[in-house]
Amino acid sequence: MPAGKALGRSFAALASSVVAFASVAGIMLVSPVAAAAAPATPAVDLSLPPAPGSARAVRQQTFDAFLAERTASGDLVGVSVAVVDHGRLAMLRGYGHRSVSGAAAVDDRTVFHLASLSKTFAAGLTGMLVRDRVLDWSTPLRAVLPGVSLGAPRSGLTIGDLLSHRTGLPPNAYDDLLEAGVPARDILPRLAKVPPACKPGTCYAYQNLTFNLVADAIQARTGKSYADLMRQRIFAPLHMDRASLGSAGLRHDDNWARPHVRAGTGWREVGLREPYYALQAAAGVNASGRDMAQWLLAQLGRMPAAYAPDIAATLQTPRVKTPKDLRSLRNRFVDTRDAAYGYGWRIYDIGGTQVVAHAGTVQGYIAQIAFVPAQQSGIVILTNASSPHFRTILPAYMELFVEGVRPQEQALAPLRRQTAATATRSVVH
Repeated sequence: MPAGKALGRSFAALASSVVAFASVAGIMLVSPVAAAAAPATPAVDLSLPPAPGSARAVRQQTFDAFLAERTASGDLVGVSVAVVDHGRLAMLRGYGHRSVSGAAAVDDRTVFHLASLSKTFAAGLTGMLVRDRVLDWSTPLRAVLPGVSLGAPRSGLTIGDLLSHRTGLPPNAYDDLLEAGVPARDILPRLAKVPPACKPGTCYAYQNLTFNLVADAIQARTGKSYADLMRQRIFAPLHMDRASLGSAGLRHDDNWARPHVRAGTGWREVGLREPYYALQAAAGVNASGRDMAQWLLAQLGRMPAAYAPDIAATLQTPRVKTPKDLRSLRNRFVDTRDAAYGYGWRIYDIGGTQVVAHAGTVQGYIAQIAFVPAQQSGIVILTNASSPHFRTILPAYMELFVEGVRPQEQALAPLRRQTAATATRSVVH
């Protein structure tokens, strides 16, 4: 973010106080950690921290203090965050705890369930197979999975339609049955009897069950399991060393964040939601903040040897409008102009700036990735608590790091309060 933006915002006059307070209190606000990478796919060098007092240092320290306060106040249990700032991995660290019942802290290697953010990985793997001419975006689903029928009105659905939610089904069709424990294989035949909510192939309605058919299509075309291909083509080349698929992969890790829900004024640890783990492409990925930093860099074209930038560009191209997204976006951002879905990614126009994003939510976990390709900047946020306060993090990030995206003032209220309180403490000390 150019220094001019920081100076132009009401809280920024206090930023130097944040630095002063950190120095007086002996707090190390930012601890960048270089993401692991092989010579073939070098990560951005983090060996040189920003100069003390520079605009880059101030915004990192301000954001770090904000995140620390969010967890210390009990608004969240644990959070892992990675920030890329103008092509440079600037922040990579954890806050809070893996569980309310233990003292183990969240760090950049703590693993979280990504839920629907997993869809971005499914799209990425499909993009690689399209590039290899194993599949095509226009490949009819029936040509790959002739035994699967979604009904005559949807007989022409393509791989691209699945990945952009253009099935013509009502939103989240039969997710309720999935959550009730009905196996996906028993639910799919019922979809054939559901009347189209709109013309298949042309309109948007978010899905989990049909999106996951891309995993079956990939396995049918390659003869390899979806999980094996994900590890071989994405996790390993990008050095996402703790990334995995399925609940067993999460539990097997010795550093995983337990899910939590509200219990009165506190938090209660809950079990994993197994039904969604059965949908590997739609909701099955687990990853750490360090892993997701690599994924974010790949989306920005910073890992070309492992993830071709032209694949990212194809996935991030709008395919269908998502007008219902505009209401929630406008509650948080000024001048939200357009919303669309690509292949596995949401694409927004906010104030003339393209923002690419996706989120994942399941009981006890929320995950989000958002980035601005033109500015080579983005963020990953992972948390182990179903908390409404999660929604305050992205606006705070945008305010501090991104030019041209203006959050609504009410969305910035927590950042304003925290920054003012920090300035007050620095004066007192």
